Order: sequence, then C-alpha cells, then structure tokens
Amino acid sequence: MDIDLETGAYIEIGGEIGRYNSLPIDYLVRFASAFQELVLTLAKYDLPSDTPINLDNFKIELVDFKKGSAVPKIAFSQRSESKTGQDWQIQRNKVGEKFEQLIAIADTGDYSKIKELYPEPFKRNLVVADFYEFTASFGTAPVSFGNYSEKEGKVIQLYSIKKFKPGVRDSLISKIEESKPEISDFGEGVAKMKYYKTIKGKVKRKIVDVYTGKNISLEYAPEVIVAPECSYVLKSPLRCLFEKENNYYLIQNELLNIIGTGNTEEEAVIDFAEEFDHMYKLLNEMNDNSLTERNKQIKSFYNFYIETIEL
Repeated sequence: MDIDLETGAYIEIGGEIGRYNSLPIDYLVRFASAFQELVLTLAKYDLPSDTPINLDNFKIELVDFKKGSAVPKIAFSQRSESKTGQDWQIQRNKVGEKFEQLIAIADTGDYSKIKELYPEPFKRNLVVADFYEFTASFGTAPVSFGNYSEKEGKVIQLYSIKKFKPGVRDSLISKIEESKPEISDFGEGVAKMKYYKTIKGKVKRKIVDVYTGKNISLEYAPEVIVAPECSYVLKSPLRCLFEKENNYYLIQNELLNIIGTGNTEEEAVIDFAEEFDHMYKLLNEMNDNSLTERNKQIKSFYNFYIETIEL
C-alpha cells in the first residue's frame, strides 16, 4: 500500500487554510471527525460479517505535523486498548486498502467508479455519504496524500483530492423505499409475526416468515432493542425496512444510519441491536463540536427516541 494508516498518512493542505503552516482547530476537528467516521464505516461494512470486529481498533489519531503548507499525519491509534482481538492487524490492513482505493478514485475525479467498488446499494449509500463528507470537510483547499521527504522538506504527492460534486454524490445513492404488500390476482402477501415479552414485560415482535407469490419488503418495528448488556425501551415502535436479499436478511433504518444483516432473521435482529447499541454509545461519548451536522441530528434522534435504558 502507498497509504499506510498503520504508520500514518501525510495529508498536505494548501491554499489559504495552510498558508501559515498551521491549521485552525475547528478545521482540524471537522476533517479529522469526517476521516474517523469514514474509517469506521469501512470497518463495519467491508470486513467479513462472520468474524468479530471491535470498532475501537479503528480509532485514528494525529501523530505528526510538518510545515510547508499544513501537513498533519493521521494514523491508527497505537494505544494497547485499540489493538484487541487476534485479527486486529489483518482487519486494519483491509480497511486501509479500501481507504486507499477510495482515495485513488478521488485522484481521478471519476467518483462514478465507486459503484464498481460497491455494487450493493445499501453499502454504497453509506460509504458515498461519508466519503463525500470527508472530501467536503477540506472546503476549497487543495489537498493531497503522500509521503513526507525529510531531505526535500515536503510531501511527495501520491494522490490529490478532486472535487466531489453533490450531483455526482446524489447519482450514486440509491433510494431505498419501504414498500407495502402488493395486492394482485394472486392475493395479498402475508407476513408471519412472532410476539414475545421481555423480562420487564415489554412486548417485542419480529418477522418469522413471509408467504407471497411476489417479493415484498416488509416492516420491522421493535418497541424494545435488546442489546448484549442492556435493553433500550423506545417511546414508539422504530420503523425499519426488513427484506431478504441474495440469501441473507437485512434490517435498515436510514434515519439512524444503521443496518443489521444475517444469514437468518434472528442473526439480522441481533446484528441490528448490536449496531444500535454501539452507535448510541459512540455518539454520546463524542462532543457535538466533533460531529458532522448529519451525526448531530442522528445523536438527537437517538436521545429523543429512547425512553429508558434497562440493565
């Protein structure tokens, strides 16, 4: 890899922002936060779902700063708590490779190539949204990735970031709509539901099977999210898209920007609950100043929608 997030990637920021060999703190926070969110998205949706993933392994840090425009160096955290599990190095390498593939696309300016990298709409939507936020976080400043030459005192450019236009971003995002069961000459689609109560007496439901002559996307609307260490009791049912796609199940809530998948319905429900739990805790650990506007809204939605948390 030309860009190695393990040892660190140098980012040269020019223009008015970097002309004084320094970076305003609000600017640094904005692009570093967008960088972090992009890396976490790649870790969540590019690594195999059958291996355990600790997202703390993908935290990034500012590890160096050079003069000559503004040249920060960003790397995966080297703290011991950010190196857990047996496969953390392999997983970091895979995320780093995918990140470089995206930066290489940004260098060409042909962002339509992201569709080749992510043919699945539900993955592409999330990656495109976060990658756009990352490129937009630099504003109009010219930005390049490269290796720093101590001898020459400058960055030897590998990739430059071309403008990612909003229209191109929108063309890459597929709108996923919840559809109602269809009624035709073959009758009406029917979903078999299972209802059960939690220890606290709250009712939860999930789809068990679907009976129809045509493909139908259904609704998954839990009132309680049962995570490994706690249960989130909601003020009202959380309406999500629930569908079967290519022999696996998918639960998606676009407002919260989370997806649960699995080879069975039960696995998808468990994955969705774990993702809900992780994102709630992650967003509430972060200061609003370090979040993008989109994630500030998601954080507010979480805190508004949750009535109580039962341990």
